[in-house]
Amino acid sequence: MKFFTALLAALLFVSCKSNQVNRTIKFNITSTSDYCGGAMPSEEIMESLITPSSFNGTLYFHKNPDRSDKGIAQEFKNGKASIKGLVNGEYAIFKHPPINMDKLENNDSDENLENECEMMRNLQMLEMVNIDKETKEVSIHIHFMCDPCQEPMP
Repeated sequence: MKFFTALLAALLFVSCKSNQVNRTIKFNITSTSDYCGGAMPSEEIMESLITPSSFNGTLYFHKNPDRSDKGIAQEFKNGKASIKGLVNGEYAIFKHPPINMDKLENNDSDENLENECEMMRNLQMLEMVNIDKETKEVSIHIHFMCDPCQEPMP
């Protein structure tokens, strides 16, 4: 019986390793955004928001769009980053770090509207990207919408 258990464990290990991609994938990300201010902006401001520019900051990659997996946080500088160890499949990209959804759902306080907003922001996906065995480089454009939890500007 021990032999079969060891054999099964070895087969599972080999199959899990074959799903991992042992390579570095280069990402190039540009972004645009909505205007989230108050008063009517100038034409220059509006033009700058709709003109794609290199993304700087952190994005979060998850295999599960509900963010139930650990995910990967990746810093981008001048729109570029390299990520190692991505398995084949689709990844959902998010702007905000993941939150503990169970904690928010089980909170019985008066903060229910705020909790609903936090849950909505947590699941606000920017883009999906597909990684397969041929993927070496990914160039995508993301568009940032206004933060649903932010107070309206005057």
